[in-house]
Order: sequence, then structure tokens, then C-alpha cells
Amino acid sequence: MKSAVAKTKNVIAAFDAYQSIVEASQSGTPAMAMFTGTAGLGKTTAGSWLFAKADGLLVRCLKADTLGTFLSRLAMELSGDSAGISRAARLDFIVRELAGSQKPLFIDECDYIADKTEILETIRDIYDLTGVPVILIGYSVLPSKVKRLGQLYSRISQHVEFKPADFDDLSLMAKELVTDTFIKPCLLQDLLNAAQGNFRRLHTGLDAIEKFARTNTLREIEAHQWGDKPFFPQV
Repeated sequence: MKSAVAKTKNVIAAFDAYQSIVEASQSGTPAMAMFTGTAGLGKTTAGSWLFAKADGLLVRCLKADTLGTFLSRLAMELSGDSAGISRAARLDFIVRELAGSQKPLFIDECDYIADKTEILETIRDIYDLTGVPVILIGYSVLPSKVKRLGQLYSRISQHVEFKPADFDDLSLMAKELVTDTFIKPCLLQDLLNAAQGNFRRLHTGLDAIEKFARTNTLREIEAHQWGDKPFFPQV
């Protein structure tokens, strides 16, 4: 399979939201966004794709994060050695570098910091002091957590709720990612039903189908040829 990102509805919505906050940042209006949804719906994939296209900055939150560790990781992404300096100095470095570069900031796994008010308020400070677009990526509970912090929440002008894949999304994925065989609609429907719209499982299933077809020299494959083999590991 191709190492690429299929332009599904979620990806297009994320791209449109990103474009909106970039334009907002240039006009001085709120330029923060949230990408949210349950696991496996492609939030991180879309964020990473946008981060690469925008030459942005991507930092992943960790469960054990404190404000100090979060700032250290962010400083490292900016190629700064923050060892032995204060949190205030780290923040000053981050603000100076981001303000100078105007790189958009993508923050993944925000659920880990959703109850850590000090980190969230510092993210708001970074946004206020730099004006760069900021994208928070996390699970469905993130908006209700952020909403408690009115000043932060008021700066979020775009919110993309990632949805499960439908048949059109899966057909597009098969067309854009599968290179060696044509997967008939009947088999795609079976895969969609088995994965229940989970993009991560759909990707795994498409890869399995393509490998099976390649092994059996099938230029096309349909449901009866696949049979009852699992599309992905069963738990």
C-alpha cells in the first residue's frame, strides 16, 4: 500500500479548519482549533499530514507531563536545549522562536493535559504572545474539559469532530492507497461492516486484502474470494 493520506471527509474538514485559522491568525481573530473524536478515526494522521504540509511544530503530550516537561519537549522541538534553565526561561525561548518563525503549533494527545489547568493556560499564553495557529488534538471529552477555561475556549474558532468512515471514505482509501489490486465493492462493504468505520482497522484490512491478492496473483478480488478470513486481529 502507498504511504499516503487519503483525502477522506475527516481529512478535508481538518484541512478546511486549518486554512480558516491560518487566515484568522493573519487578521488577528481567534486562531485556535480542536480535532476530536474516538480512537482510530484518524485525528493524529490528519494532524501529522497538516503539520508536514505546513512545516509546523508537532508536540505530543504524555500522561506524566508537568508544565516543566511539556515546555522542555516543546523547546526541544524548536531545537533548543532547555536543560538547567527555569520554566520561565524555557517559555521565553519558546515564545521568541515561535513568534519569529510563525510555525503553526500542533499539540497531540491533549487528553493527558485536559485536567492540567496550568499547562492549558500556558498554551493560551503561548498563543497570545506569538499569534501562531494552534491545533489541539484529542478524544471526544476534550471540548468539555477545555470549556471550563473560558479564556482558552473563547480563542477556539474551529472544531472538527472526526466521524467514522462511510462507504465513500473506504472506496476513496482503496483507490488512493491500494496499488496492486482492485477490491470489489462487496468486499469493501464487508470490511466496512467488520471495522465499524474505524479508519485504523480499515487501513489494516486493506493492507491484508492487498497482500492476500498479491500472494494469489489476483488483479481483482471480491468477497467470495476472501471468504471468512479476519481483516484484522480479533480481540
